[in-house]
Amino acid sequence: MKVSARNIRKINARLDYLYKNFNIDPLSEEVKIGEESIYINYPDEWSNDTWYLVEDFLRYTDDLDNIQIKENHTVISGKIRQTIISVNEYYYDYLVPNVKFETDEYSMRIVDNPFLIGIVASRDGIYNEDFGVYPCSVYMAVELTYKKERTCEEDDIKFIKTCLYHIASKYNVPISIGEFMTWDDITDELNDESVIVGSSELIPYCKAMDYYIEGLSIGKTDIKYLHLYKIIEYFSPIVSKKSSYEQLNKRLDALQIVDRDSDYLESIFKLTKQYEISLKDKELANTVLNECVDITLLFQFLPEDIQKSISKKCHIEIKNITSIGTSDIDAVKKEIAEILYATRNSIVHAKSNYNFTGRECPEEDMEQLNEFMVKLCECLFIWNGRQSKEFQLK
Repeated sequence: MKVSARNIRKINARLDYLYKNFNIDPLSEEVKIGEESIYINYPDEWSNDTWYLVEDFLRYTDDLDNIQIKENHTVISGKIRQTIISVNEYYYDYLVPNVKFETDEYSMRIVDNPFLIGIVASRDGIYNEDFGVYPCSVYMAVELTYKKERTCEEDDIKFIKTCLYHIASKYNVPISIGEFMTWDDITDELNDESVIVGSSELIPYCKAMDYYIEGLSIGKTDIKYLHLYKIIEYFSPIVSKKSSYEQLNKRLDALQIVDRDSDYLESIFKLTKQYEISLKDKELANTVLNECVDITLLFQFLPEDIQKSISKKCHIEIKNITSIGTSDIDAVKKEIAEILYATRNSIVHAKSNYNFTGRECPEEDMEQLNEFMVKLCECLFIWNGRQSKEFQLK
């Protein structure tokens, strides 16, 4: 299809609608009869490759009055749906053919420079040239054409994920539903302050620091949580060993003033059993909370609902957390450890095989729980740095 005397008025009217309602910059030259594609001048867009075939432009702009946004990844207009995908574009271009999916309900393909995504990003200001976030060219998307009336969002998502799995498994290219990009506009001024850091301020390196840095770079809250939880698993065995050695030494020191009878020997067996229990998965978080941190100071970083739940269960007031007694502190640590462990299990195990305990952190609070985990991990690094060499992990 080309621009013709029959469709040029419609094309110009729809372009004018985009200029007025979607923050699209007007073209410097008018559309001409005979042209096969339409250029869309997105704001702050670096790419000049945002040309669309005339037939595609008309399909995309067929129902702009009723454009819909779903979640933070999908735009629907008329019979067209575009859902942002997360994929390495280089690998996709070189490993995946021009694949198209056809069923009775859908026709689906993967597109660069997704039109609907681009006009919504332009309209809603989801772009920032300084941070390399452009309204259209930074995205790839699934383009779904509905052959029948839309009925169920859940069915749409299932079909998209099924097709993405096919691509991932067939061509060994990780691909998933993505979302509109964001950026951290921290300040308008460059930080030109000079800072000198001496050796006394540096914490000795250990392998867990790699997990920490990797965790900070992960966007998905559940995967980020698992990376940070790995640090608890990393430190817990040495923490448990140090605590057990100290208790054992105290028992051995007492040999000079007590008899070496059956009760004494039984107490040694009990220490050994306690050590074995402390190494079980369920006890790892409790071990580090008991030995390495001041939980009354970290408590404030927990999600608010978790704070309230713990305070109610342990019969304490949040405002008085720093002055509660030893037995209450132990109860708080145990509650937090159970929440951390249950949350870890709910992520690791398949949902169909996992029985929820009610102790898991709600999905909407995971970001804040990760803030708590970051603080906890930093305390563990400091704890490790001041241990004697035989108990210091590298």
